[in-house]
Amino acid sequence: MTTWVDSAEVAEALGSVSAADAPYLDRCTAAANEFAFRRRREAGYIDDPDISPGADASMGTTMYAVALFRERGSVDSFASFDEFAAGLPPSSSFGQVLRLLGVPKPAVDRLWTADELALRPPIPMPYRRYR
Repeated sequence: MTTWVDSAEVAEALGSVSAADAPYLDRCTAAANEFAFRRRREAGYIDDPDISPGADASMGTTMYAVALFRERGSVDSFASFDEFAAGLPPSSSFGQVLRLLGVPKPAVDRLWTADELALRPPIPMPYRRYR
């Protein structure tokens, strides 16, 4: 299990979180940690699951956990209290999360060792139709 950020950091970013919301906050934090680690691994980075690769990756993970927490009970994005919004809908911060995580930029800094290649997830083959 990846532990780049903890629930206290996410709660600090959210501002005020009640004790009743703590279990859901823990699940959002765990999901964000796993998502960030997996997306970086898919992009070719080799990270330690217990140590964040940097402040930018930690911030991206925190922002994603905050977004997951705020989307609770909504259909497609975080809930709003404006029933008849005349303006634009709130924009997503997902692009910023990916930029902070360093994906989809590939990591091509060095050659991988055999041990590191064994940890890399398999590359899926594209679907092709044959006649």
